[in-house]
Amino acid sequence: MCSPAIIEQVKKRISRRNALAALGGAGVAVSTGCLPATSVKNTAPDKKSVPPKNSRWGSKPVEQVSFSRVVDLSHTLHPDFPAWFVAGKKMTTRGKRTFVPPAVVEVKPVFEWEHDKVNLNQITYWEHVGTHMDAPAHFSEGSTVDEIPVEDLVLPLVVIDVKERAAKDPLALLNIEDIRSWEDEHGPIPERACVAMNSGWAKYVEKPKFKSLDTKGKHRQPAFHIDAVEYLMEECEVVALGVDTFSFDNQHSPGSDVHYRWLGDERWGIENLNNLDDIPTKGATIVVGQPSIKGGSGGPNRTMALV
Repeated sequence: MCSPAIIEQVKKRISRRNALAALGGAGVAVSTGCLPATSVKNTAPDKKSVPPKNSRWGSKPVEQVSFSRVVDLSHTLHPDFPAWFVAGKKMTTRGKRTFVPPAVVEVKPVFEWEHDKVNLNQITYWEHVGTHMDAPAHFSEGSTVDEIPVEDLVLPLVVIDVKERAAKDPLALLNIEDIRSWEDEHGPIPERACVAMNSGWAKYVEKPKFKSLDTKGKHRQPAFHIDAVEYLMEECEVVALGVDTFSFDNQHSPGSDVHYRWLGDERWGIENLNNLDDIPTKGATIVVGQPSIKGGSGGPNRTMALV
């Protein structure tokens, strides 16, 4: 007889898809040696439920990973890196508060080699600039970066290509059909994966097209459709989203629907990914080197893929 803790872990590892396939309209027989062959309730999160803070979503140590190369998925952060604001230009928040943003990142020497025979800088940067994490706390009262389990920062990586559609429409959306087409070709999305959208936008990072401003000066970039996100939440055990653009949302969801839904469900994501063309659509492992800053809602990081 296994302990209740082990039984609970077994339950968590039964994906909704597998459970429904085995159910046959009644229950699912589990032959694990830990559970009797009786009905097991579906443990996928309810659409309207909000998991407790620090929920691991079935976290477990990653199985042994072998790789032959490492691909840097990060951009180098510098003062001129494109951001959702313009340094020095007054802007108004959704709460109608106005402020003037400082530089994206500032590196101020404290000690210098010429004078002190040691280099030490004071670095100031915005959390949500460059290649960076959105922790649940960014759009909810959920976990901050330091509260995300470290094993949830090493995940199977799925890359879904929407470059052809994005080339024609800067507001293209990765939708449910894109996910299903990927699954038809490659099989089910791996358990506890990071699903990344490859729109081809990373190559424009030094060009005006990266922002693709419309006539009103608003950003345009490919993003996730809210229905696709709901699918990933309800049908797959996906831990993180990834995009090679500014945001998971675009003008099709002006209320930041994806951010509120995804991060509010105690999941996280990475924005401004790079070099997604250099990794396979399936089989790589993403490693997110996120600084563990107490209370942080996200922040720039070094993200890589093991291929």
